[in-house]
Amino acid sequence: MNIQETNVPEFAGARPIVVGVNGSRASLAALQWAVVEAAKLNVPLVMVHAWEPSGRLRAPYATVTDRRTPAEDRATGQRLVQAAVSAVLTAHPGADVRAALTEGPPVPVLLRYTDDALLLALGQSLYQDGSPTVLGPVTRACVSESRCPVVTVPDSPVTAHHSELPAVTPLEAAFVG
Repeated sequence: MNIQETNVPEFAGARPIVVGVNGSRASLAALQWAVVEAAKLNVPLVMVHAWEPSGRLRAPYATVTDRRTPAEDRATGQRLVQAAVSAVLTAHPGADVRAALTEGPPVPVLLRYTDDALLLALGQSLYQDGSPTVLGPVTRACVSESRCPVVTVPDSPVTAHHSELPAVTPLEAAFVG
Protein backbone atom coordinates (compact mmCIF):
# COMPACT_ATOMS: atom_id res chain seq x y z
CA MET A 1 0.00 0.00 0.00
CA ASN A 2 1.36 3.37 -0.99
CA ILE A 3 0.88 5.93 1.76
CA GLN A 4 0.61 9.47 0.55
CA GLU A 5 2.80 11.92 2.47
CA THR A 6 1.38 15.31 1.68
CA ASN A 7 -0.16 18.44 3.10
CA VAL A 8 -2.58 18.81 0.19
CA PRO A 9 -5.38 16.28 -0.17
CA GLU A 10 -6.34 15.44 -3.74
CA PHE A 11 -9.55 13.62 -4.52
CA ALA A 12 -10.76 12.58 -7.92
CA GLY A 13 -14.36 11.55 -8.39
CA ALA A 14 -16.69 10.94 -5.44
CA ARG A 15 -16.30 12.90 -2.25
CA PRO A 16 -14.64 10.61 0.30
CA ILE A 17 -15.32 9.76 3.89
CA VAL A 18 -12.30 10.89 5.88
CA VAL A 19 -11.34 9.19 9.15
CA GLY A 20 -8.71 10.32 11.62
CA VAL A 21 -6.52 7.44 12.79
CA ASN A 22 -4.20 7.85 15.76
CA GLY A 23 -3.78 4.29 17.01
CA SER A 24 -6.36 4.50 19.79
CA ARG A 25 -9.24 2.06 20.25
CA ALA A 26 -11.63 4.94 19.59
CA SER A 27 -10.00 5.74 16.24
CA LEU A 28 -10.24 2.07 15.31
CA ALA A 29 -13.98 2.18 16.09
CA ALA A 30 -14.27 5.22 13.80
CA LEU A 31 -12.32 3.37 11.12
CA GLN A 32 -14.59 0.33 11.44
CA TRP A 33 -17.69 2.49 11.08
CA ALA A 34 -16.25 4.57 8.22
CA VAL A 35 -15.22 1.62 6.05
CA VAL A 36 -18.74 0.18 6.21
CA GLU A 37 -20.33 3.56 5.43
CA ALA A 38 -17.94 4.21 2.55
CA ALA A 39 -18.85 0.83 1.05
CA LYS A 40 -22.60 1.50 1.45
CA LEU A 41 -22.25 4.88 -0.24
CA ASN A 42 -19.73 3.64 -2.83
CA VAL A 43 -17.24 6.39 -1.97
CA PRO A 44 -13.54 6.22 -1.18
CA LEU A 45 -12.27 6.02 2.39
CA VAL A 46 -9.34 8.27 3.27
CA MET A 47 -7.48 7.51 6.49
CA VAL A 48 -5.49 10.45 7.80
CA HIS A 49 -2.77 10.29 10.41
CA ALA A 50 -1.17 13.54 11.55
CA TRP A 51 2.25 13.25 13.13
CA GLU A 52 4.55 15.79 14.73
CA PRO A 53 8.20 15.50 15.69
CA SER A 54 8.12 14.53 19.37
CA GLY A 55 11.52 16.03 20.11
CA ARG A 56 10.15 19.51 20.61
CA LEU A 57 7.64 18.17 23.13
CA ARG A 58 10.41 16.91 25.42
CA ALA A 59 11.85 18.92 28.25
CA PRO A 60 15.27 20.34 27.43
CA TYR A 61 16.74 18.42 30.35
CA ALA A 62 15.37 15.04 29.16
CA THR A 63 18.04 12.50 28.35
CA VAL A 64 19.12 12.23 24.75
CA THR A 65 18.29 8.50 24.66
CA ASP A 66 14.63 9.35 25.36
CA ARG A 67 14.39 11.64 22.33
CA ARG A 68 13.18 10.32 19.02
CA THR A 69 14.21 11.79 15.70
CA PRO A 70 11.63 13.15 13.26
CA ALA A 71 12.45 10.20 10.98
CA GLU A 72 11.58 7.78 13.81
CA ASP A 73 8.32 9.65 14.49
CA ARG A 74 7.41 9.51 10.78
CA ALA A 75 8.26 5.79 10.64
CA THR A 76 6.02 5.14 13.65
CA GLY A 77 3.18 6.97 11.92
CA GLN A 78 3.78 5.03 8.73
CA ARG A 79 3.65 1.69 10.58
CA LEU A 80 0.40 2.75 12.26
CA VAL A 81 -1.22 3.69 8.94
CA GLN A 82 0.05 0.53 7.23
CA ALA A 83 -1.45 -1.60 10.03
CA ALA A 84 -4.76 0.23 9.69
CA VAL A 85 -4.82 -0.18 5.90
CA SER A 86 -3.93 -3.84 6.22
CA ALA A 87 -6.74 -4.40 8.74
CA VAL A 88 -9.28 -2.67 6.48
CA LEU A 89 -8.22 -4.55 3.36
CA THR A 90 -8.22 -7.88 5.19
CA ALA A 91 -11.82 -7.35 6.32
CA HIS A 92 -12.94 -5.55 3.13
CA PRO A 93 -10.72 -6.70 0.22
CA GLY A 94 -12.45 -4.52 -2.37
CA ALA A 95 -12.51 -1.33 -0.31
CA ASP A 96 -11.36 1.87 -1.99
CA VAL A 97 -8.90 2.89 0.72
CA ARG A 98 -6.42 5.72 0.58
CA ALA A 99 -4.04 6.69 3.34
CA ALA A 100 -2.39 9.98 4.14
CA LEU A 101 0.46 10.50 6.57
CA THR A 102 0.86 14.23 7.12
CA GLU A 103 3.26 16.16 9.32
CA GLY A 104 1.52 18.74 11.46
CA PRO A 105 -0.86 19.27 14.35
CA PRO A 106 -3.96 17.04 14.12
CA VAL A 107 -6.61 19.77 13.88
CA PRO A 108 -5.20 21.72 10.90
CA VAL A 109 -4.25 18.47 9.14
CA LEU A 110 -7.73 16.96 9.53
CA LEU A 111 -9.46 20.20 8.58
CA ARG A 112 -7.50 20.33 5.30
CA TYR A 113 -9.16 17.07 4.36
CA THR A 114 -12.69 18.34 5.09
CA ASP A 115 -12.84 20.77 2.16
CA ASP A 116 -14.01 18.14 -0.31
CA ALA A 117 -15.03 15.37 2.08
CA LEU A 118 -18.49 13.89 2.44
CA LEU A 119 -17.90 13.64 6.18
CA LEU A 120 -15.18 13.31 8.81
CA ALA A 121 -15.27 10.39 11.26
CA LEU A 122 -13.45 10.61 14.58
CA GLY A 123 -13.35 8.21 17.48
CA GLN A 124 -14.69 9.01 20.94
CA SER A 125 -13.45 7.28 24.07
CA LEU A 126 -15.73 5.89 26.73
CA TYR A 127 -15.52 5.84 30.50
CA GLN A 128 -15.32 2.45 32.20
CA ASP A 129 -19.08 2.51 32.76
CA GLY A 130 -19.62 2.80 28.99
CA SER A 131 -20.72 6.43 28.94
CA PRO A 132 -19.01 8.71 26.42
CA THR A 133 -16.23 10.96 27.60
CA VAL A 134 -16.33 14.68 26.97
CA LEU A 135 -15.13 15.43 23.46
CA GLY A 136 -11.40 16.02 23.36
CA PRO A 137 -9.81 19.20 22.02
CA VAL A 138 -9.15 17.79 18.54
CA THR A 139 -12.73 16.60 18.11
CA ARG A 140 -14.19 19.84 19.52
CA ALA A 141 -12.10 21.93 17.11
CA CYS A 142 -13.03 19.72 14.15
CA VAL A 143 -16.74 19.85 15.02
CA SER A 144 -16.68 23.65 15.19
CA GLU A 145 -14.41 24.33 12.21
CA SER A 146 -15.00 21.47 9.74
CA ARG A 147 -16.42 22.23 6.31
CA CYS A 148 -18.29 18.91 6.33
CA PRO A 149 -20.34 16.99 8.89
CA VAL A 150 -18.35 15.33 11.68
CA VAL A 151 -19.38 11.96 13.08
CA THR A 152 -18.01 10.83 16.42
CA VAL A 153 -17.94 7.07 16.81
CA PRO A 154 -17.74 5.72 20.35
CA ASP A 155 -15.35 2.94 21.22
CA SER A 156 -18.03 0.72 22.72
CA PRO A 157 -18.08 -2.95 23.64
CA VAL A 158 -20.83 -3.37 21.02
CA THR A 159 -18.60 -1.88 18.31
CA ALA A 160 -15.69 -4.10 19.30
CA HIS A 161 -17.88 -7.21 19.56
CA HIS A 162 -19.57 -6.81 16.20
CA SER A 163 -16.54 -5.56 14.32
CA GLU A 164 -15.47 -7.16 11.08
CA LEU A 165 -11.97 -5.79 11.53
CA PRO A 166 -9.32 -7.52 13.61
CA ALA A 167 -8.83 -6.46 17.23
CA VAL A 168 -7.09 -3.19 18.01
CA THR A 169 -3.75 -4.87 18.75
CA PRO A 170 -2.11 -4.23 15.31
CA LEU A 171 -2.75 -0.50 15.60
CA GLU A 172 -1.60 -0.30 19.19
CA ALA A 173 1.51 -2.27 18.36
CA ALA A 174 2.29 0.00 15.43
CA PHE A 175 1.61 3.10 17.48
CA VAL A 176 3.79 2.06 20.41
CA GLY A 177 6.48 0.46 18.25
